[in-house]
Amino acid sequence: MNLYKKICAILVIPMVFITCKKSEHSLGTVLNKSQITYSVTQDYAIDPGGNTVIIKNTTPATLSYWDFEVGTSNKMTDTVHFAFAGDHVVKLTVSSGGSLVEMDSVVVKVTADNLNYVNDELWIAISGGPGNEKSWVLDTEGTSFNGPMYFYGTSNGWLLGGDKGCYGSDCWAWEAGLNDMYGGDKPNMTKGDYGVMTFSLKGSASFTAVKLMENGIVNRGTYILNAAAKTLTINNGTILRGYKPLKNGITGISDWTNYTIMSLTEDKMQLAVTRDKDVDGEGKCKLVYNFIVKK
Repeated sequence: MNLYKKICAILVIPMVFITCKKSEHSLGTVLNKSQITYSVTQDYAIDPGGNTVIIKNTTPATLSYWDFEVGTSNKMTDTVHFAFAGDHVVKLTVSSGGSLVEMDSVVVKVTADNLNYVNDELWIAISGGPGNEKSWVLDTEGTSFNGPMYFYGTSNGWLLGGDKGCYGSDCWAWEAGLNDMYGGDKPNMTKGDYGVMTFSLKGSASFTAVKLMENGIVNRGTYILNAAAKTLTINNGTILRGYKPLKNGITGISDWTNYTIMSLTEDKMQLAVTRDKDVDGEGKCKLVYNFIVKK
C-alpha cells in the first residue's frame, strides 16, 4: 500500500465509527400528580360572584389540557368566564414524558349570574338570549339558501365582515344547489329530515341535537361562542350534518367540536368545518352547513 492509500485509510476509519454511533432519544421524565403544580383561582375583583376564573399550569416542560364544562383550552394560563351561578367543574390533564397525568377536579362555586358574558348580539341570535332557547334545522328545501351545504376555501371565514369572507390565499365558493346536493352520480347529501338542534341559555349554555339521519341519536352537551373570533365550540355533541362522497363521508373531517361561524342572524346561520382528510382526491376545503330557525 502506498503512502497516499495509507493516509486515506487512517482518515476514513474514524469516520466509520462516528457515523455508526447510536443516537439516543428521551421523552423526558414522567411526573406523578404530586409533582404537578397548578392553580384555579376566582377573581372576585372582576366578578364579586366569582364568575371570572384564572387557570394556570406552572409545571415546566409539560403540556396542558383544560376542560371547564363550557369549553376547553391547551394554554398554560387562560381566563374562563362562567355566566351562570352554580357549581362548575374544572379538570386539568397534563402531558409529561409521553404520558398523561390526570389531576383531581376542582369545583368552582359561582354565586351570581353575570349575563354580560352571554349578552352579545351573536349569543342572542343563536339562542334568543339569556333565559331563552332557539331551535335550528338544516335548510334542506332551499328556503333561505340554495341548499343545505356549500363548499368554501380554507381561508374563507365570517362572510359579513369587511373582507367579504376572505382572510388568506385559499378563497373560493361553490354554493351548491339542491340538484348538486341530492342528484347525479355522486350526491353530496341524502334527502330527508335531519332533525333539530337547540341552543339554550336557560340557566346554562346547553346544546341538544336530535339527529334523525344518524339513527335518531340525541346529543346533550354545552357550547361556547367566541363573538370576537366568530367561532363556536360544542362539547359532547355535533351539529346536524350529512356528507356522503364515495369514500370517507363525514369521517373526512377530524374536528367536529370547533366551528367557524360564517354568518349568523336572527333566523339564518352558517357553520363550517374543515375537510382535512382526503375525500375522493378533492383536497382540503370548508364544508358550510346552512341552517334556518325552526318554525
